[in-house]
Amino acid sequence: MNFLNFYKSEIYQKLLIPGHPANPIRNRADSFLKVFELLCSNSSNKDYFLVETGCMRADHGTIAFGDDGASTFIFDKFIQTVKGKFYSVDISQNNVDHAKKFVSEKTKIFCSDSVKFLWNIPQEIKIDFLYLDSYDIEKHNPHPSQLHHLKELCAATKNLKSGSIILVDDHDAFFTQGKIGKGTYVKEFMESIGAEKLFEGYQIGWIIK
Repeated sequence: MNFLNFYKSEIYQKLLIPGHPANPIRNRADSFLKVFELLCSNSSNKDYFLVETGCMRADHGTIAFGDDGASTFIFDKFIQTVKGKFYSVDISQNNVDHAKKFVSEKTKIFCSDSVKFLWNIPQEIKIDFLYLDSYDIEKHNPHPSQLHHLKELCAATKNLKSGSIILVDDHDAFFTQGKIGKGTYVKEFMESIGAEKLFEGYQIGWIIK
């Protein structure tokens, strides 16, 4: 079974089922599918590099597909099917220790400030997929999270290339059409540079042209 078939049969529906019936559906299923379709279609790229800020954690459950998205687990499943590597970074050692239990040796998870970590990736190493999800957002004080994710993008721009995909989680975290979400400032930057928007909903994503 190739990865896209695995994702559609084993992951997709789980992402649409909240851990508690009262929780809203956070549709990451379709945006992740779009990303994986793009990655899998790039037959010229034989050596993938994926980077995630903010790894999966235990506070929603062991593997909380419908709540925190279980992205670290899912991205590791992808990287196991291709040549390349996947890095995840989180400032919490507890989160790092938890996530390490669910990934293969092809994934490396670091405990560090994400902005500093991204800045220290050598310029010659290019990122195929950058997933920004490191700083929880507060409805009545969204600025710190929004600014942090913009800083992450700035730190990683040296590692982006034509074809790089950037995805921000919790863009519509409070279902306000993205007005209060992690990706608000990143969206303004991406519009300024003419990046192609792939989708906008609970998550927002672009591809660099």
